[in-house]
Amino acid sequence: MNLKDLEYVKAVAHYKHFRKAADACFVSQPTLSGQIKKLEQELGVIIFDRSTKHVTLTAKGERLLTQIAVVLEQTQILKELAATSNEPLQGKLTIGIIPTIAPYLLPTLLTSMKAAFINSQFSFIEMQTTTILAALESGEVDFAILADVPELKSYHTIDLYKEDFLVAVSSDNALCKHKKVALQDLQGCNLLMLSDGHCFKDQAQQFCFSAGVDVSSQYQGNSLETLLALVAMDDGITFVPKLAAIPRVGIHYLPIFPNQQRNIVFACRKHYPHLSGVEQLAQWLSAHSNLKTKLSEAL
Repeated sequence: MNLKDLEYVKAVAHYKHFRKAADACFVSQPTLSGQIKKLEQELGVIIFDRSTKHVTLTAKGERLLTQIAVVLEQTQILKELAATSNEPLQGKLTIGIIPTIAPYLLPTLLTSMKAAFINSQFSFIEMQTTTILAALESGEVDFAILADVPELKSYHTIDLYKEDFLVAVSSDNALCKHKKVALQDLQGCNLLMLSDGHCFKDQAQQFCFSAGVDVSSQYQGNSLETLLALVAMDDGITFVPKLAAIPRVGIHYLPIFPNQQRNIVFACRKHYPHLSGVEQLAQWLSAHSNLKTKLSEAL
């Protein structure tokens, strides 16, 4: 038995296909199939039912897969611990970040972040929340910057900052004369939202529904910038996070009453070996003067 055999089992369970699993593991199908067969013989169990078009786990295989996932995760932790040096954030670090944060946070911090952590090479990948969770689990990303959601309970999270929700309206919209708006004031408005999969949409919909405000299905975008372009044309209104409320021609940003916020966090696996470094980075980011200014500046 070796770790490669366990990786082959995990791959076949994922792809439900020996050839696809072999391609993903960069080995030939006969090699992968042969090693799994040897493992089954060594353990004295049949892991996969090969009698159907799509390969499936047997009942015993399901139980073994749970333990295989633990073994592989602990092996990855061992490798990461071995790579840990006196500089906890030294080397290449891949960070997942959601699309409603990346364009507005990174320009504010990235240059000074590189200067403050000169031994780190940061690589950012924009992902929706569900994709980030899968990437954290697989080790594709080291940690992530995203809005706090219930699904993060099984991960280690560090609070970064709280961010107000604002309403973006056209200069031609009657609401632009208000200093602030109550959620009930949005009743009957063409309220534009991001498409499914964006946690920003889920959070905005939650407090809209609690106030009895309907959401438009006219357009669902993948970019806040697209929604704001429609707002500028007076084709609807939308919500934006405070960092995204940069000056734009034809758009006014209004505070919401009562105030609505989202909590932005760092998230990583609970056993991530460089946790002290992540906490150090989080503390640096939270205290950054540019970020504090943008979150507190008047509209």
